[in-house]
Amino acid sequence: MRNVLGPRLILATLIALVCTTAGAQGVKFWLGALSPGTAPAGASFGVRFEGMRVEGGTATLDVRYAGTPQIGLALSTSRAFGPIGNVVFDAWGALRADGSAEGRLGARGVLGPVAVRLAVAGFGTERLLPQEALAASGRPDLASAAFGIQAGVTWRPNRDLVLEVAPEVYLANGVALRGEARLRWLRALGDDELFVVVLGYAAPGLATASGGGGVGLTLTRGRAPDWTFVALVGTSADGVAVGARASLVEDLGPVRVGLDAAYEPFRLDLRPLRVHAAASAPAFTGGTWELTVDLGSDLGVSSPARVATGTAYAASIGLSLPLPSGR
Repeated sequence: MRNVLGPRLILATLIALVCTTAGAQGVKFWLGALSPGTAPAGASFGVRFEGMRVEGGTATLDVRYAGTPQIGLALSTSRAFGPIGNVVFDAWGALRADGSAEGRLGARGVLGPVAVRLAVAGFGTERLLPQEALAASGRPDLASAAFGIQAGVTWRPNRDLVLEVAPEVYLANGVALRGEARLRWLRALGDDELFVVVLGYAAPGLATASGGGGVGLTLTRGRAPDWTFVALVGTSADGVAVGARASLVEDLGPVRVGLDAAYEPFRLDLRPLRVHAAASAPAFTGGTWELTVDLGSDLGVSSPARVATGTAYAASIGLSLPLPSGR
């Protein structure tokens, strides 16, 4: 499969690069490294063209090498549907030279006082964007290829309360269920927000499950980015455990640094410890330097129901540049 797809994929990538650079708003070049806990490990590099204008929307082309060539394409557009209003459609897909692939197609809009989103996704056991995936929770780690439906509903009954519910269903050698709900109380403490969160997961075949809940606080800092903290308690076949989440962004002069971290030892759908750290600074070229580090680890928490185990990391440095043709 590699011998058949490899040359064709490389040729298609070169053609796409030539045809799309003129319509892109920006380009990012990056160089990174993947630990042995990822697949594949070793050096990685890539280029991404963003904000390409297409009929009725925009597109992003991502070309990278991490052990084997890979190409990805993301599309976004919106359409008006009478009384429903505008519906935003987005799609993303990636194909690797060894035949591995994954993709997602979604839509979101507003129905009266309720915001709704719906997406269908298909993927294999490996994540095709390991640099971004170690700390991500957009889909569970499963032992086989899967097809999933992801939904989301946001309802605001009054000016101070917001209810968010996000159920997910996957078919992967049996049915797997996952979901998270959050009740937000805006301006509960001055301008700050309090919220309650509940989450759960049932592995394929519904043979084992995990769940948890907790309380969180979002500190509203005016013109500065908000900070969010969450304290959690959960349970699984391994027993009861406590966890936490934190999301911080701070501007240190011209440098912006950010940290998203979660430790949830009761979770079976993801690595218990997930960390994403990033820093960005202006470049002399008029662009932006970007440094990112991602970590995923089971931190000694073992369970036969957990697919992703061990510790893995990814790091990259990139340069994002605006393109004059996209202005």
